[in-house]
Amino acid sequence: MSSPRRERTRFMKRHVSKHAVTIDTSKAKSNADVVRLCVKELGLVEFPLGRKELGCDIYWNEFHYNDNHAPMGGRVNKFPGMVEVCSKMTLSRCLDIMRDLYPEDYDFYPRTWYLPAQYEDFCKEAEVKNAKKRKFKQTYIVKPYGGSSGEGIFLLKEPKDYISSYPSKRGTCHVAQEYVSNVYLIDDFKFDFRIYVVLKSLEPLEFHICKEGLARFSTVPYKRPTKKNIHESFMHLTNYSLNKRSKDFCHSEEEDEGSKRTLSSVMRRIDMDGQDSREVWENIELVVCKTIMAIVPEVKVVVHKTITPGKTGPSFFQILGFDILLMDDLKPILLEVNSSPSLSMDSEEEVSPGVPKYVRSPKDEEVKFPLVRDTILLVLSPNKRKHCEKKRRKRLMHLKKLMSCNESVLSRTSSDVTTCVQMYEDGGEENVEEEDEEVNQQMSELHVHMDLDCATNEMEEKFETVPPDSDHKLQTQEGDLHNPDGDHEEALLEESCLKQLYPDPYQEECDQFHILGRVAKLYMNSLGVRKSAGMSSSSFRTFIRKCEFGKKGLTSASVDIMYLDLQRRWDNMNPDLSGLTLSFQAFLDACFEISKICFPAATKLEMLENFVGHCESHLCLRENED
Repeated sequence: MSSPRRERTRFMKRHVSKHAVTIDTSKAKSNADVVRLCVKELGLVEFPLGRKELGCDIYWNEFHYNDNHAPMGGRVNKFPGMVEVCSKMTLSRCLDIMRDLYPEDYDFYPRTWYLPAQYEDFCKEAEVKNAKKRKFKQTYIVKPYGGSSGEGIFLLKEPKDYISSYPSKRGTCHVAQEYVSNVYLIDDFKFDFRIYVVLKSLEPLEFHICKEGLARFSTVPYKRPTKKNIHESFMHLTNYSLNKRSKDFCHSEEEDEGSKRTLSSVMRRIDMDGQDSREVWENIELVVCKTIMAIVPEVKVVVHKTITPGKTGPSFFQILGFDILLMDDLKPILLEVNSSPSLSMDSEEEVSPGVPKYVRSPKDEEVKFPLVRDTILLVLSPNKRKHCEKKRRKRLMHLKKLMSCNESVLSRTSSDVTTCVQMYEDGGEENVEEEDEEVNQQMSELHVHMDLDCATNEMEEKFETVPPDSDHKLQTQEGDLHNPDGDHEEALLEESCLKQLYPDPYQEECDQFHILGRVAKLYMNSLGVRKSAGMSSSSFRTFIRKCEFGKKGLTSASVDIMYLDLQRRWDNMNPDLSGLTLSFQAFLDACFEISKICFPAATKLEMLENFVGHCESHLCLRENED
């Protein structure tokens, strides 16, 4: 005998309206709670066990694109390869390249080294920097490659301590960064922002920022790192997953108090301190825009390798989490980008030593529920979005009507139940049998009327059977009866927590950073049949030949040597991606080397632009200028 849940899924497969918006939550896992709130709010049809035969409009996965079966259509909430692109090593490399090309624009990310591959460079640059500093020597923060939740992070004063003091770390890849010590404090505590960004599409590029976010605070008052406090994780790290274990972690329902606060409350505090929070937010928006421009070429390459052009397949969107720190002059510094930010609305509280209790966090719900709801509305087609907004409007009307009905019913039922209980107490055991049935009936009635969600769903089903004309008439009557509140409901429906950043209003400012996207187009155009493996040696030679670099002085022998050298170098840098082909990162290095030989100029950017322009003209890839 099948379970009720399976029976319901089979029923829904046969009876879903063609206008309904369907969502597959079989792989949502920790995201399921907030997604199901949105399902109720927007009137979506959920398939918790999946819907393989007919497919869904939206597939919601927890971590990866390939968590679910390969859908033939719809929209998946993860881009292929985004986890790898947002990893500490790949993100650092993308931003380092952009900083080499645009040094004044990409100064919002700490200097980074990949260990152990760049250990010697790390030691040399640290020695030069410390020689310039007399009072405070530079501190470095080391993070494990692929780590999360603050696990395995430690601070160093000297690069040599990486080998001498941490022998157990040998054989593990790390990212070392300059530690930002001059930070902006609130009540002597260090904090960072979790900013949510929705990447709606790659072609055309469009992304939005959430107007509300979270601020995560450390739990020990901050002081500059010294040999005595360098191991104080609760002082130097702001990760919520780490600080929630601290005995000093403060849970508070007030938005401007506690170890976790809303972004808006911190912005108000900045204003109270005499600073300009609007300027801070605009600078954060620019950091987000420039970071997206740096990582999008990598994502495009992975999507191109994953999805076969010309074949039916899904489209993608994704919610990203940007961790941003404020320096003492309120300049935003990007710490990392999380490809799967937590969307859980629960917080962990320790009720007794070693015994945690999970409770609903109002601050998380205030931020994450509108974020997911408006993201779903954003990615739907206009007709589907209109359907969801209509269902949402009906739900608001129904809830208001039910609340007014339930107030009278509950007051009557509560008084009747109280009378029954009093009679029971006065009559003793003699009246038990006589009153038992009446009390049960009253309690049952009370329980039914308190279940608003159940009643709302029943009423929604009834409204679905009402003809369009009468439905319009009913809505008009409701609006006439509650005109002021109706206007308020319309305002709530129209307002979104998401603000578009690109194309408008930052397109003109960001279009200058498209150079890596043009290089990615060269790479994708030159991939062979087995494009998922990367660029083969024959494909690389063909690229060189078509672009006629032989006329610029590149011999066949030098091309082969360059290919082998880059392939081996990137195998050592990325052992998980080793192979006999060139990755996009290795191809980008090849472009820099060739541009230096064939197009010498004063800056790297000028050399690369001349190189890309030459290749586009020979491969007929030059886009028409507006």
